[in-house]
Amino acid sequence: MTTYDRFNRIQDAIDNWLQPDNIQLKTAIDRTVEEGLFSFPDIKHQVLTLKKSLNADSLRLWSDRNNLKAGSMNGYKVLCLHAGNLPLAGIQDVLASAITGIQYFGKISRKDPYLLPTFIRELENTAGLKGFNWSTNVNDLKGTDADAVLFSGSSRSVDDVYRLIRKLKLAKHHAEYLIRTAHFSVAYLDRTDSKTMHDLVEAVFRYGGRGCRSVAAVITPFSLDSIKCELTDYIESFWLHNPQHLKPKPALHYRFAYNKAVGHPQSWLEDFLIEQTDVKPEQDFVLHWVHGGENQLIEYAQKNQTGLQAVYSVEGKTYTENFRIQTEKLEDAQAPPIYWKPDGVDTLEWLNEKYHRSQSIS
Repeated sequence: MTTYDRFNRIQDAIDNWLQPDNIQLKTAIDRTVEEGLFSFPDIKHQVLTLKKSLNADSLRLWSDRNNLKAGSMNGYKVLCLHAGNLPLAGIQDVLASAITGIQYFGKISRKDPYLLPTFIRELENTAGLKGFNWSTNVNDLKGTDADAVLFSGSSRSVDDVYRLIRKLKLAKHHAEYLIRTAHFSVAYLDRTDSKTMHDLVEAVFRYGGRGCRSVAAVITPFSLDSIKCELTDYIESFWLHNPQHLKPKPALHYRFAYNKAVGHPQSWLEDFLIEQTDVKPEQDFVLHWVHGGENQLIEYAQKNQTGLQAVYSVEGKTYTENFRIQTEKLEDAQAPPIYWKPDGVDTLEWLNEKYHRSQSIS
């Protein structure tokens, strides 16, 4: 199969999968919603985002950036341990597998067991691509003996993942690992026009703020008290059409009480808390509002590099003073291109490098 044919076949699979009359995808969406795994508005947002970003041109661009010949990694076995915090969270790794021709072994998250397999089946049936193996039960992948492992999840689970891989012989002893554990992003807000506020609220509250690209801290010259009422209006408008799917634990009430006792400015939204503090984001359903300018943004990003996925600004500005920061546009926070770099690493570039290293050794 030529590179041209491969991309066209992948494109055909994507087009068929995203057709409104795709019964398999519709059934998977309905089942996901009925079982309370994700809300319909969040799934719809993800599907529409993919409809805009997935096409042959974007896939070719991703491949060309890495001087990669499509399908060139046949026989290279890769174990993908997918996260389940967002609907279809593992689709980038699946597409990387389709492009490279690697032999894919996927542990599908039990928190999102229906959606991703519909796309994998489409790649098999429509594109005629082979080498896809997957299950929601990791024991079904026992003895995979993979050459490389892609893992996305909590940093707290990394040691357990290593132990499980050794126990079930899921990867070779010398296998390469790409561990992606970033869990929050930061935005710099230097204006409060309607579009910017809509973009901010989308970046913070889509998926309940549980994505690694979700904004968990805002650095801005505007104090929380000065913008609280206006911000709440935008949030309530967003929630009217996108009700928050998951609810916080009672501990959030205690945090609100503590902030009140020590005098931290805050806004209590029942299912979300906004507080004017500059601590590192560690708790779900909390947005940290940092009152400051560009210098504070640079200091905050430098201090909290561990766990930080992305930094956003309205215009995607680059900051170079003392500590270089290349920001992404705020409007793209929850709608990234397919070739975005989780934890700053291009998945295709990483796979290409590890594959050629293994070939040179053998």
